[in-house]
Amino acid sequence: MHAPAMPPDQASPHRQHPRAPHDELMAQSALDQSAALRRGEVTCEALTAAYLERIAVRDGGLGAFVHVNAERALRAARMLDRERRRDPRAPRGPLWGLPTGLKDLHFTAGFPAQMGSRAWRHMRAPADDVTSKTVRRAGMVITGKLSTSELAILPFVETDLAPPTRNPWDPTRTAGGSSGGSAAAVAGGLLPIAPGSDGGGSIRIPAAFCGLVGHKATRGLVPNPHETFETIGISVVGPLARSVPDAAALLDTLCGFPEGAGLLAACRQAPPRLRVAVTVESSIIAAHPDVQAAVGQVARALASLGHHVGEGQPLVGSVAEFLPIFQYLVANTPVLAPRYLQPTTRWLRDAGQKVDKATALRARDLITARVDALFADMDVWLVPTVAVPPPAVGELSRCGAGERFERAAVLGAWTAALNAAGNPAISLPVLVNGRPLGV
Repeated sequence: MHAPAMPPDQASPHRQHPRAPHDELMAQSALDQSAALRRGEVTCEALTAAYLERIAVRDGGLGAFVHVNAERALRAARMLDRERRRDPRAPRGPLWGLPTGLKDLHFTAGFPAQMGSRAWRHMRAPADDVTSKTVRRAGMVITGKLSTSELAILPFVETDLAPPTRNPWDPTRTAGGSSGGSAAAVAGGLLPIAPGSDGGGSIRIPAAFCGLVGHKATRGLVPNPHETFETIGISVVGPLARSVPDAAALLDTLCGFPEGAGLLAACRQAPPRLRVAVTVESSIIAAHPDVQAAVGQVARALASLGHHVGEGQPLVGSVAEFLPIFQYLVANTPVLAPRYLQPTTRWLRDAGQKVDKATALRARDLITARVDALFADMDVWLVPTVAVPPPAVGELSRCGAGERFERAAVLGAWTAALNAAGNPAISLPVLVNGRPLGV
């Protein structure tokens, strides 16, 4: 499964910008780009420089990056080139040499760590967290830090630090969040692939809005750099990519799986006949007709492949059930200067002072029991990723703190339950009426 064709202005850069020497290579999958690097057909420095040039030209209209360090990135790329020249036959992973970026929740040595918040705006990371360290060890080149909503709370990126993060398919629309910068950068052709993090849909929502593959791994599978203060276990790190094999390769990298023994290898094997339950019915939000059509397309494709596809139960629940989890986590997240927090963050933080861990865990376990019941007699739950197309930039910023959260939270109606339950979940892109949607 590959992402839809790139947005028109990205798929054909020569329409707006002069054609660059590596445009043809950069249009290929992340796996193919790395393979060309490992064969020596192009240097890491040259490919990194080409991506940095794109970032400089295009990111002003997207707002995917909050910090770029071209000098540091090129220096890292030159080191990889020297390493390859010294020993061309040494084993290198499937994403070796590729430029990437880290969501600005991560501590990445030599870069800011602003958490999407003015309350952290002066913070610089003293060392790499486990995700940054893993990416470097895989031989990937960190070009910069990618935008996130404040403390990764909201499913769109409109902070007090920088301009909003926009959707490459339609810049009047949001790219989603909280991993909005990661999605906008990959969908906009500024990076071949990038990790994000997902605590209620923060990978899958921007993947759906930007026409990407986004995967939330099983709880505990990927080392979590935030586990010291994310003690409920809803948040995981995972890939945003333009194809399932690319996403699987990055997930293997993040998990530390040996090459040939992980999820990328599994992508190349036919699965057994699966029991697939399909539904677009939710007590939280009605599905847009285009979203229903996207789910129907995938259901028919699975049936044509020989899987058993039938009607599933509707999603039953409410935003209020998940709210204590978020309130508790926001209240217990370190903040350097609370007076600079945005109104919705302060609203959650204040309410969270009255929520103890036991209450948050009970909320998580209630949702888990409901999800476990849904999977009792099926293998796959086929649903919308988000019930509606992406909102306009600024649409959810023109209301009070509580209303803003409630209106934003319904975008995670289909995603948050799987965070609570800890199940793996993937968003696959489907193009309907010229715009990408997620299933």
